[in-house]
Amino acid sequence: MSVSQQKDNAQQGLNTIKGLFEHDHELSFKVFQHMPIGICVTNANGHFTDVNATYCDIYGYTREELIGNPFTMVVPDESQDQLVNLHERFLKDEYELTGRWTVYGKSKEKFEIITNAAFLKEYDTENDEEDIRKMTLVVRADELHRTIARLETSIEILERKLETQDLAHRLAEHDMRNRLATIVSVADILAKTDVDEKQMKWIETIKHIGIDTLQLLTSAKDYADMERGDYEPKIEEFDLIQSLETMTKDYKDLINRKKLKLTMKLDGEEVIPGETSLRIKADKFYLDHLFQNLLSNAIEASPKKERIKIKLNTDDVLLVHITNKGNIPKDVRENFFSKYVTSGKERGTGLGTYIAKMIAELHEGDITFITGNKKGTTITVRLPIKIVSKGEK
Repeated sequence: MSVSQQKDNAQQGLNTIKGLFEHDHELSFKVFQHMPIGICVTNANGHFTDVNATYCDIYGYTREELIGNPFTMVVPDESQDQLVNLHERFLKDEYELTGRWTVYGKSKEKFEIITNAAFLKEYDTENDEEDIRKMTLVVRADELHRTIARLETSIEILERKLETQDLAHRLAEHDMRNRLATIVSVADILAKTDVDEKQMKWIETIKHIGIDTLQLLTSAKDYADMERGDYEPKIEEFDLIQSLETMTKDYKDLINRKKLKLTMKLDGEEVIPGETSLRIKADKFYLDHLFQNLLSNAIEASPKKERIKIKLNTDDVLLVHITNKGNIPKDVRENFFSKYVTSGKERGTGLGTYIAKMIAELHEGDITFITGNKKGTTITVRLPIKIVSKGEK
């Protein structure tokens, strides 16, 4: 292999690892902590915030000697201004920073390195600001052949581990799904036995958590794709009224126990079960999940002996209003549709409304709410009228 090919291979390897770091830098940094690639992380001021063992070996410093000091401590005087400017430009513009540089280690011996850099961005909740850093990947130019050989071996081992972990994950997921399905079935059986109100509350909690977890296991990848904007909805035609009626039957026991009355209207007219229809074209699986989340919340939040109203309107847009007499707690109103926001639920995950909003946006729609002490809470799902099948109201 020629020197030129070795350089190309080294740069290609650094590019691959750079992509992994930028995709999931926290996990990747742990994975590559002991790989034969020097890794350092510097903050906006150019100070070392983290280094791996190989980086320390390359320069002859200990980790303690590097952390907190400027990266220019390993850069010759004549190159410092240039590299400081490049560092600042990289953090500002995510400028592609690759190349071959002369540096020196603790012994002041000069040598050449080949580098690439990954852009790291996190949100610092403590200081309410973005934390921007640069991760630099380093290979000694005079150790290309040995580093490439070690890197190839390390990657092969890593790939085998990941394949094994992926298989184990799929087996564990299958096993967990079966167990959760059993738990949900047992909860159904227990709900039909002679239990008191407190025991019934726990049975319902177990059942709903089981159902939600099964849904998450099935849909985890799709939700991740939705967050990235990569999910392609599976459009099919179905009856939205029938779907909503089916959902209310799923909560029949809780509705009866709380002595709630549930009504549904379409364009101002009472819905007649089994007769009224509203056919739409959408991703049925996830749109059903959206309304299941919202209906479940409304039933759980409603005071006893009150009315839950579902109103559908098909004028200029498709509007679905779900109203109950409960109120959204003040401490979560501002971030009601954010991830992990919950209040007053002993086993709440805070994902229901976040996922519902994401699914609405997937269909080019949105969700809003109105809440207050006297009027209760109305959640409104707004969807484009084009999803309604013509002549099928």
